[in-house]
Amino acid sequence: MLVLKSIAIGVLAAIALAVLSFGAASLFHSDAVGLYIAPANLVLPFLGRILPSGWAYTVVPSGGPAAGVLLILVSAILPWTFFFGAIYFAWAASRRKRARAQTDNP
Repeated sequence: MLVLKSIAIGVLAAIALAVLSFGAASLFHSDAVGLYIAPANLVLPFLGRILPSGWAYTVVPSGGPAAGVLLILVSAILPWTFFFGAIYFAWAASRRKRARAQTDNP
């Protein structure tokens, strides 16, 4: 249950970071979007080996740029989800461990 909750919190935090980076890019005229999408460079080669080439046309029938943007966004969200989910998992596991230690030793 903790793993599923960590994944959900990781996805929400990754989407929140995306919204903040898009907002910061428009407000401060910076490349915050490029920084958010930077981890996609690590994930795209891995996804390219796993996913069949016709997968993008199944999801986005017209293909082309829309399929590329979808693939880039998915590959950008995955590392951030893992990062925030792992942080939450470690925090929640340590909190549970401390709570059990306090209830075992009165």
